[in-house]
Amino acid sequence: SMNINNMKYVYFLILLTGFLFFSCTNEKESVDQSTFGYEYFPVSSGKVWTYQSDSIIYLSGGAKRDSVRSFIQEEIGDMYTDASGNQIFKIYRSFRRNNSDNWERINTWTVSMDNTSAVRTEENLKFIKLVFPFKKGLRWQGNAFLDTDIYIEAGGENIQAYKNWKSKIEATDLDYNFKGNTIKTVKVNLVSDTSIIDLRKVTEYYGQGIGLVRKEMTILDTDGNNPSQSWELKTKKGFIHTLTLLDVR
Repeated sequence: SMNINNMKYVYFLILLTGFLFFSCTNEKESVDQSTFGYEYFPVSSGKVWTYQSDSIIYLSGGAKRDSVRSFIQEEIGDMYTDASGNQIFKIYRSFRRNNSDNWERINTWTVSMDNTSAVRTEENLKFIKLVFPFKKGLRWQGNAFLDTDIYIEAGGENIQAYKNWKSKIEATDLDYNFKGNTIKTVKVNLVSDTSIIDLRKVTEYYGQGIGLVRKEMTILDTDGNNPSQSWELKTKKGFIHTLTLLDVR
């Protein structure tokens, strides 16, 4: 005879199947995927983005600052299917210090996208970049896959860059000027968190049909001894980084 637990399980299955069937039949007509926002995160083999990268890195306990400009190119390579059946695309990343230099391959990251989210793995750190369908004010745990206590290296110092992040759609209809054209962009605030000892502000902008058009990161630490001083003066370690899209093809 069937024990109580098994009966519960069968009953649950029947409920679940009914629910799935019900939601499929009811939703079919009303779902307009064009409003989900997939076109803000285009992923296909052969697509290439070129960015200008500008950084200010704090050195020697904040006494010295290093400004660095370089260029990054990202090309989406082959797609493969992982053990869970997810379609993963490779991102081949190249670097050059000056526009006149040759591109030099530096590393391979990955990106994947399904109906509900876009995920990028950068240096083995996995970020949920966007969720679908999105709307203004929507929040999610962008660092859900991360050990947020990890340290990264900046200017010879270790810094906990990823604590207290909480992604939020700040705006869905900003006008952004890209190569003389006005494009619709979505503004994502990944963190905006300040305490007496640290400042974390990270914002990404995604263009319709283009993908990431701009990223701004401010990751600064101080010792808490001069709370009234500006961050300009009191920063002991960290960096400010901006990525700006120059070209996409």
